Amino acid sequence: MAPYPSLRNSPIDQLFLTYTGYSIGTDGTPHYQFWECTDFLPLLFHTDPATGLTDGVMFTDFLFLALGILNQSGEGRFLARHDKAPANWNEWLRYMDELFLCDRNLDALCQAVRCSPLSRTNVWIALPYPNPQVFGDDECRIQAVVDWMCLFLERWATKPWQDCLCLRGFYWLQESLYFQGPEYDDRRVIQAVNAAIHSCKMAGQPLRSIWIPYQQAAGWNEWSQLGFDLAFLQPNAYFNPKKSLDAAAVASYDRQMGVEIEFDLGVTYDQDKRARLLEYLRAGAAGGTDRQGQSYGPFQYDSPLAWYTGGWFFGKNGRKQAMVSLYQSGDPLYEQLFYFLNGMTPP
Repeated sequence: MAPYPSLRNSPIDQLFLTYTGYSIGTDGTPHYQFWECTDFLPLLFHTDPATGLTDGVMFTDFLFLALGILNQSGEGRFLARHDKAPANWNEWLRYMDELFLCDRNLDALCQAVRCSPLSRTNVWIALPYPNPQVFGDDECRIQAVVDWMCLFLERWATKPWQDCLCLRGFYWLQESLYFQGPEYDDRRVIQAVNAAIHSCKMAGQPLRSIWIPYQQAAGWNEWSQLGFDLAFLQPNAYFNPKKSLDAAAVASYDRQMGVEIEFDLGVTYDQDKRARLLEYLRAGAAGGTDRQGQSYGPFQYDSPLAWYTGGWFFGKNGRKQAMVSLYQSGDPLYEQLFYFLNGMTPP
């Protein structure tokens, strides 16, 4: 049995999923997702509640991604695969514009780093998914993604962020292989895009590519053959208790994948959801076995981790996001997560 990816050789330690653009509800209602400087501060470093002094780092890497965007008419379009409302090139550019907004998202993270005791933090960017309905054959699909990536790198190069942000690479947004040939083949597209990513350098270092498929997604265990440098597996057990966290951890351990830890704003008011998150933390600290008796190691200490903590929710009590709300409310779970992130046992 192979172990998790080596933390010593991994391009990532603790990856925070940072949602931008729009999430689009099942009823088609768009929900705006954006980040400001103060939102990032409790995600970058930890302050000792007793002394008020900085005593540790929180997340080491930030993945900026959007699931949807609005077109010029204000209609929702999907950046991940969607048969009825896939985003086109102009909408891909609108997604890029969101990433580069002044005082928000990437710029806000840079401002937060400059206000923190950190020197720099790592950044990853999600690539929009090229739906054949919009972009045509696989060569056109590949070219569209590579063109978007190159345009992003050109815009990045114009920003004075060298002191605060380190661009490490790109993320494949679609969480499973969908088109599997012969007419269209996601494998062929992904391999070509990953080769293009690896041909680019930033500050003299080749860019990397990452992926986060869900448990039993099509092609989940082919991540290395597809050309990714690192992949994390989503257990989905937080959202669907019928899913097995143990089975996902065994699969991650067996396939040298990182583990995604999942929660959302529900942990602040729903005891069942809070208990499910705590189960992730217990499994991460101790390891365990699945129903077949196959074992997995303690991913808290041994594995790079990705953190899904939901996007922004706009309600009658204002704008809320799970991790930020835990900090703002003084919830002891925020302290527990700090210790987990740093491979420590809470006192």
